[in-house]
Amino acid sequence: MVWDWNGTLFDDFEQVVSAVNEGLAPYGLGPITATHYRDHYTRPVKRFYDSLFGREVADAEWADLDRRFHEAYRRLLPTARPAAGAEEVLETLAGRGVTQSLLSMYPHDELVVLVRRFGLHPWFVATDGLRGRPGDRKAAHLAAHLDRIGVDAASVLVVGDALDDAEAAAAVGAACVLYDSGSHHRAHLEEAGVPVVESLLDVVTHLAEGQSSDRRS
Repeated sequence: MVWDWNGTLFDDFEQVVSAVNEGLAPYGLGPITATHYRDHYTRPVKRFYDSLFGREVADAEWADLDRRFHEAYRRLLPTARPAAGAEEVLETLAGRGVTQSLLSMYPHDELVVLVRRFGLHPWFVATDGLRGRPGDRKAAHLAAHLDRIGVDAASVLVVGDALDDAEAAAAVGAACVLYDSGSHHRAHLEEAGVPVVESLLDVVTHLAEGQSSDRRS
């Protein structure tokens, strides 16, 4: 199982929206609401800002927006916590023999520190964050992650909160479950054609049902 971090195991949606608003303020835009965020969110993240601005954001503007976002996010980070049930789910799956890893588009070095801070690192055979361009799509990173840990994509379940997670899973031939935690409207998540769950504990139920179905077949 490959977990996403931001918005999935880590409940930081409120902090993300606030950080976006701090980045938009110097440009005379915003503040946006959580609903407004969901209306526009996509990846690559630059396209999200293109949508908010109603035009293509220049490269220099994008670099500035990305910098402002991360500065604000880091300042707000101490107010965020792991999602409800995160540790329980990780422990339950480990007890059932499920191998788990973590792949996030959050900067790698900062991700490793954060996961350790909350004591969740023992559950993962590998933790990979972003080592490439800010705001990039996840598919190529997922392929590299699976290659690194030596796992066949056909045996993998990706769990994330965004359409980009479903697209990445489809690109490598993995299964996917999306957690409805805020990044998208639920209706948008359902358009991906994969199961959508309301809580992390529902992921355990989904996996158990899938394993039962496989045994019956």
